[in-house]
Formats: sequence, C-alpha cells, structure tokens
Amino acid sequence: MKVAIISDIHGNFDALSSFSETYDELWVLGDLVNYGPQPGEVIDYVREKAAIVLRGNHDQALAYGQDPHCVPPFRELAAETQKITDTLLNDEQRAYLRSLPTSLRFMRDRASFFLCHATPSNPLYGYLECHSPVWIEASAAVGVDYLLAGHTHIQFIRQLGGRIVANPGSLGQSASGGAEGRYAVWENGILSLKSLAYPVERTVEKVRSLPLSCSIQAKLIRLFEEGAIS
Repeated sequence: MKVAIISDIHGNFDALSSFSETYDELWVLGDLVNYGPQPGEVIDYVREKAAIVLRGNHDQALAYGQDPHCVPPFRELAAETQKITDTLLNDEQRAYLRSLPTSLRFMRDRASFFLCHATPSNPLYGYLECHSPVWIEASAAVGVDYLLAGHTHIQFIRQLGGRIVANPGSLGQSASGGAEGRYAVWENGILSLKSLAYPVERTVEKVRSLPLSCSIQAKLIRLFEEGAIS
C-alpha cells in the first residue's frame, strides 16, 4: 500500500495541482486554506481526491470566524489574508471545513497511526519544534507506530523509542527553505520525505491581484518564494 501525506496547502492550488505522486490513499493533515489565492479550488480538489482530511487551525478560523492563533510573525499576515479568504469560500466549502475531524487514530497494513494537525494534546494550536523532547512524551502517550502532524511547515522524521514521529512539511508554503512543496510517502512500511517544484511565479501573480496592503503583499510573496517573511 502506498500513501501520500500532505499538509498546509494554504490555498496554493498551483502547488496542489502540480502534485503528481501516485498513491492508493491521499491523507491531508489540515490547513487547506488562508494565505494562498485559491482556497476554494484547494477544498474542492481535496474533497474529491483525499481519503483522510483533518481540520487545521486556519480551517477552523475560516469555518467559524475565529482567530487562528498564529505565532507572532504571522499574526498580521493571517488576519489580513483571512478577510480575503472568507470572501472566496462558499457556504458548502465552509460546511466541509466544519465537518473535518481534528485528529484520527486507525490502522493500515497492520501499522497503527495517529494523525493531527498540530499536536495530540492540542490538535489545532499546539506548536512543537522538530527537535522538541515533548515529542517523546507525545508519541508514547498516543501509543502508535506512526504519529503524523503538520502545522510548523518544517519537514522531519524522528524515531523515538520504536515509534516514528513525522511532519510531511507544507505542500503550499514550505518553511524548509525555497519554494518547493514538501510532502511524505508511506509505502510498504517505509516513510520517506519528498519535495516537488511547482510554478511559484503563477501563485505570486495571483497574490499580486489580491486586495492586500503593500506590506502584507510583499511578505506573502516572500513567503511563497523563499519560505520566510522576516
């Protein structure tokens, strides 16, 4: 069995539509929307293609009109783009976001999995760096072979006490450096990290057409092109 695992698409349909990995199942670890210019298209694609989809903090924010509780460098950016994203979604798409679970536990091919967007104890808003020792406690607490989470946009795999903790990275807005989309593949018991190139210049042109303030637009473009805003 081959599973493709993606997360944090953030309205970047150019990255998602460039995703050409073959799979038996597609799993999405949340944050389909906000920041990027095509949130509706991302939702519709994921609804059609994905076997498992989780709700992320930005999905929660758009579905319920809430604060996504971003880390300080992203708060202003998230607030301004959230207002625009809200105008680009229809009621059916918001209802879909509300329907998504915040975590799931299940088996595939005799392997056990726990999936969440952020952390098991705080699946929407928890924030742990890849080398945090708290992942040891988290993986032991859920007691599965694989603990998979997104949220930080940083791709990693750690083996902790016979269990694996991994983040596939962000497909639409990587913080691992550069403009490539990041994802993971689980096949026949082996988890691997991968990347893909996509036409980021198309995304940038779409961002330029959004009614954003000049400073926020510049930050957003740098985020897509370089994986940084500071």
